[in-house]
Amino acid sequence: MLPIHDNSSSVSREQVTEAYLKAIGLIDERVAPYLGKATTRVLVQSAAKRIQDIYPFLNCLVNRPYTDIVPSVIHEQLGGITACELAEGLNALLDECFAGLRELTGDLIVPPLHDEVAHQLRHLQ
Repeated sequence: MLPIHDNSSSVSREQVTEAYLKAIGLIDERVAPYLGKATTRVLVQSAAKRIQDIYPFLNCLVNRPYTDIVPSVIHEQLGGITACELAEGLNALLDECFAGLRELTGDLIVPPLHDEVAHQLRHLQ
């Protein structure tokens, strides 16, 4: 499980979204040389589809690539979702992405990449 920010912090939804999109971008950057550029986009869309019943706001990632999501306007798409709920859903999304990567590559890519992403997300706190 990746770290999410403390409930008492004053991190906004936009900051949460930006941090997680950067984390997904980092995954994309690391995975693309081995599995191709489109792999991460499909991985994210598939992961979002698997958990959209639990986190309906992730539906926006099912129908379009994560690269089309603009953090500055995410509040319009998310309505009453709190930053904590958003982080929880995006954390679940990353977990699903890592599960998908593990299916594709075993433990070749996932452990070091998971550590790198977790380190990057710690700065969100």
